[in-house]
Amino acid sequence: MGSIVLLAEAAEAIDTIGNGLDALFATGMSPADDRDAIQWITELETLSRRVAAAQTGLVAVIDRDNLHAADGHASAKVMVRHHAKLSEGDAKARTQVAAACRDLPDVAEAWQAGQVGASQMRVIGEVHANPRVRPEMEARQLRLLDDAKLMSARRFAQTTRSWARLVDQDGPQPAGERNHEGRDFKLIPDPIDASWTLSGSFGTMQGAEMREIFDHFIDAEFKADWAAAKVLVGDRVTKADLERTDAQRRADALHRLFRDAAAAPEGAVPPGFIHNIHWSAETYEELLASLSDNRAPRPGPDTHMCRTPDGFDIDPTEAATNSLLFSFRRMVVDAKGVVIDLGRARRFTGSARTAASGPHQRCVWPGCWVQVSACEIDHLHEHAKGGGTNPTNGIPLCGRHNRWKQKGFTVHREPDGTWRLTRPDGTQAA
Repeated sequence: MGSIVLLAEAAEAIDTIGNGLDALFATGMSPADDRDAIQWITELETLSRRVAAAQTGLVAVIDRDNLHAADGHASAKVMVRHHAKLSEGDAKARTQVAAACRDLPDVAEAWQAGQVGASQMRVIGEVHANPRVRPEMEARQLRLLDDAKLMSARRFAQTTRSWARLVDQDGPQPAGERNHEGRDFKLIPDPIDASWTLSGSFGTMQGAEMREIFDHFIDAEFKADWAAAKVLVGDRVTKADLERTDAQRRADALHRLFRDAAAAPEGAVPPGFIHNIHWSAETYEELLASLSDNRAPRPGPDTHMCRTPDGFDIDPTEAATNSLLFSFRRMVVDAKGVVIDLGRARRFTGSARTAASGPHQRCVWPGCWVQVSACEIDHLHEHAKGGGTNPTNGIPLCGRHNRWKQKGFTVHREPDGTWRLTRPDGTQAA
């Protein structure tokens, strides 16, 4: 059935899109090879973004012309939620993106052209909804677009929300102090089936340190499963051969953490554990100045960095205070993410590993999300061919992709900071 919207040109356009999709489905959706599949992914994603931009544009028009009121809907969001059968979260996100497009014309134009992903637009809409951040955001449009085009959805969300948090200094007390004072932890029994539910919230430093320790315990459980499966299956073991699921290993890791803590001497610290904090030079200098002036720090939103190696943000004041009392390693990097030259040792270990992994949060292989703490540090330019063991020549690669690198694939960093993958035949994969 064709479109029955009243505007003839729009009805014809909708029919054309529908007919095009029918023809596309009729092809069988069969890429010729892996490289052709990449083109399919890219081109269909662009079409999907443009359709989504039309959906948010419709929300804006309904709101502008008060078209929701005739049937008693409280807002455009409610009308769209009802007729499109959306969840509350999806309807809210669509409304927020529509509002952001109204105030950010450059972003709206890129969205309509399919240059910005739906995930990135959802973050933009969420951040724009904060009226205290909105004016700064309008002045930041071009930077937002560059970040949205270059960064993964995960990194863009983290970077943009971190920037918004620094811009929004409003409130009766700093967020770090509020989160620390509101920390809580509960282990609650279920009276029906006798199971237990765990919940809690922590300040940035406590949470980051606990996560780092917890990840070590999870990794130990994974290695135990892998070793056991290897005995049964041999060297061809895969994750499907493991006895436990990821969720089960997380639960068992926490249980082991509790048991190890109970068995350890009072006040014991895990052997050799050092919590690393990565700072930008600008943030660290501002922190020192604030301590000297006896005032709250005011880090620059675009230069701020105070995080764990895996990319979890930490409140800088809390980090500085804790670093005076506990075992932390501070690492300060410049605007290009470079620490210092650490010589020509053959392997990235100790401080050399810390410095080389500092600018990164995950495996640099395009599309890989393995956290940097679980990666190996490899030489971009091979050590045997004169490559130095220093931060500019070291990159984190997970075990899987470090092995793929030995098959002739190479990764390199573009001047804009993005990582590119080159196949053995010299063609670009990503």
